[in-house]
Amino acid sequence: MSRPTACTIEQRLALALIGTCARREAGYSKIVELASWTDFRTLEALLRAQGMLSLVGQRLLELVDDVPDDFAQQVQACCQDAQRHGVYQQMITIRLTAALAEAGIRSLPLKGPMLAERVHGGLAARVSADIDLLVAETDLIAAVDVLTKLGYRRAPRADPPHLSRPDLHECLRSAAGLPEVELHWRVHHYERGFSAQMLQRALPGPDGCLSPTVPDELIALLLFYARDGLVGLRLLADLTGWWDYFGSTLGPGEADGLVREYPTIISAIATAALTAKCLGGLPAEELFASAILSSASQRAMRLSNWCVRGRRSAIAANLLMIDCLLGPPAQWRALGRRHLWPDEAALGDVWSDIGLTRSALMRARILHLMRLSARCLIALWQLRRGGEWAPVPGSGPSGNQNEK
Repeated sequence: MSRPTACTIEQRLALALIGTCARREAGYSKIVELASWTDFRTLEALLRAQGMLSLVGQRLLELVDDVPDDFAQQVQACCQDAQRHGVYQQMITIRLTAALAEAGIRSLPLKGPMLAERVHGGLAARVSADIDLLVAETDLIAAVDVLTKLGYRRAPRADPPHLSRPDLHECLRSAAGLPEVELHWRVHHYERGFSAQMLQRALPGPDGCLSPTVPDELIALLLFYARDGLVGLRLLADLTGWWDYFGSTLGPGEADGLVREYPTIISAIATAALTAKCLGGLPAEELFASAILSSASQRAMRLSNWCVRGRRSAIAANLLMIDCLLGPPAQWRALGRRHLWPDEAALGDVWSDIGLTRSALMRARILHLMRLSARCLIALWQLRRGGEWAPVPGSGPSGNQNEK
């Protein structure tokens, strides 16, 4: 019997392994079958690229016996490195939140090592490059001042801090080489009230840092997934891991009732939840009676890119399209500024491609706009033809049932 040649077996195996515990158990035979066809070097590269080698690799080693020794060794080495890095980030996060608390500023760690411990059971399961902290909008400038005293400096931004607040977060960098800090005043471009209330409802955890309530954390994870354009497996794995650990503690209708208090994020929540159901087994209908599959949600789901296909410009175009489909009408001006006229920090791929200096920022923006427009036309054509950006695999190892 020959190895299936349809869209990468390795991607299908990774997707099967990030599902909820119930989905993994139901798909055990499929996982074993996919593993028998897998090129483990390709799988390792894919998982490293998505930052998932430790989590997915460990799950594979637990479920499948016939795994090459060199792959197992790479997974174990990655877990050890991730554990060391997680402890390092956790210590810095605790220090930063303590400094903010001493200044009378409430701060809530988002994602990162605290999330890894809560939803994946260990620091090694989720490696983060930076540290995300949520503070109140009114505390943002004071929080920047506190972190500045600890050696952080605000990264370049189009609008100086004394003229306006950032659209989402303030980016702070350390001259000492410490992890970059993203100081949020909200977790999604569509909302203001939810983040403020989540921060107020947060309770101290065993490490001394604040932790979100169970329904707040679910909503925040869904907003992260929608905000990042439904791309990749990393945020999806956070959602399925959250369900495995906390799903049974959530009261009936608790999350749905909370979402209804913030109408501007209902579409994003519904789309993220239904995408996570399709890809990872999250029980969206049990969680959200408001998760109605509108025509906009259907189109956004078809643009989801779980296997991270395409270059950065293609992914940016998909993100723009999803933002357009899910954003409330009042967000159109901010959406255009965010996607079509970005500052220097958002033009990394353009700078690297054409080697421009800062004095050529205008040329970089124009090139970015041209690329993005072309990619959006491709995405529109894909939707018009009824296609999907990254179809969900069928039930067999070479399953093409859902592919267009």
